[in-house]
Amino acid sequence: MPIVGQMSLPPMFVTRKFPPSVGGMETLASGVWEVLRQSEDKAVLVSHRGSNRTLIFWLPVAAWKVAWSLLRRQVGFVLVGDAATYAFLHPILRLLGADYGTMVMGLDLTYGNRVYRSVVHGALKRTLLVLAISEATARTAEEIGVPKERIRVVRPGIPVPQVNEDTRSRARAALISALGIGNDSVLVLSLGRLVRRKGFRWFVEHVLPATANEVHYLVAGAGPEAGAIIEAARAAGVSDRVHLMGQVGDHLRDQLFFGCDLMVQPNIHVPNDVEGFGLVIIESTLRGTPVVAASLQGIKDAVVDRVTGLLVTAESSSDWSELIVKLTSQPYELEVLGATFRENAIDLYGQERMARELLSAIDKSHG
Repeated sequence: MPIVGQMSLPPMFVTRKFPPSVGGMETLASGVWEVLRQSEDKAVLVSHRGSNRTLIFWLPVAAWKVAWSLLRRQVGFVLVGDAATYAFLHPILRLLGADYGTMVMGLDLTYGNRVYRSVVHGALKRTLLVLAISEATARTAEEIGVPKERIRVVRPGIPVPQVNEDTRSRARAALISALGIGNDSVLVLSLGRLVRRKGFRWFVEHVLPATANEVHYLVAGAGPEAGAIIEAARAAGVSDRVHLMGQVGDHLRDQLFFGCDLMVQPNIHVPNDVEGFGLVIIESTLRGTPVVAASLQGIKDAVVDRVTGLLVTAESSSDWSELIVKLTSQPYELEVLGATFRENAIDLYGQERMARELLSAIDKSHG
C-alpha cells in the first residue's frame, strides 16, 4: 500500500540514530521506520548505527545515497530524523527538487552554539515539513522562524508490550537479587542520559532523603553527571540507596521497566537544554510501571496528568517529597496505579496512533 495517495514512489528515512544503539532517539527512529516500512514495503532506510565518533564518515555516505536515489527516481519523499542531519542534507534535497521533511526533537532546536544555530535554523526555515515530537517542540520551531503552517505535531508511539504479573514479579526478583537488597525494598527508577536537565542529582539531593530506608533509587544511563550524582548521594547520606546502573542493554532495560515499582522523571530547567518529549516515560507506562514526572517542556505531552501518569511542579522539593513519600509507602497501590495508567496509555501512545499522525502529516504536505 503506498504511503500517501499523492506519491507513486516509496519514501526514504534518513536517521543518524538507530538500533542497536540505545537511547530515546534510537527507539523513536525504530518506530518511525516500522511505520514507513509497513505502509510501503519498498521504503528505503539510510541509518547510522554506531557512535557519534563515526558520524563524520557516515554523513557523506548518507548524502550520496540520498542523491543517487533521487536522481534515479527510486524514492518520492525523504524524511530526515533530526534537524542537524537535515541541515547537512538540505542543499542536496533542494537542488534535486525533492519532497522532504524533517523531525525535530527539542534540543536540536535550542543548542546554544551560534554557528550551529545559524546553519540549522536557516535550513529549517526553508523546509517543506517539520514534524515536532511535542507541542513544546512545535512552539520552539515556530519561535526560531519556521512557518507555522509547515509544522505538524507527531507524538512518539511505540509497540505495546505484553504485561502480566509473572513477568513483573520475576523482573523485580532479579533486580533485588542483583542489588543484594531486601524483598521489602521499593524500587524507584530513572533512565536516561546523565545530564543536568534530567534532574537525577536534584532528586537525590532534595527528594530521596525524605523517603523511607526501604526506598532504593536505580539510575540507568551514562553521562557527565555520574560523579556529581555519587557525590550528592554521599552528602545526603543515601549512598547505600542510590544504584548507578550505567548504560544498559535491551535485556536489563526491560528488566528495569518491568521490575521497578515507580519511575520518576524529575527534570529541572536548564537554559538551552530542553526535554523534547521523554519517550522513556511511555516505555515505562506501557510496561505497567507508573510515572511521576516534572510538569515541564515536552514531558507534558508524554504524560496526561492523572490519566497516564502524575505531573509535579518542576523543582518543587516539597511537592515532590510529599508525593513520592506517599506513593512509596503504598507499593500495592503502585501496582494498581500502574495497571490503570497502562490501559489509558495504550490508545494515546501506541504505535498505531503515531502511524496515523505521521502518515497524515506527510500526506497533507503533498496536498
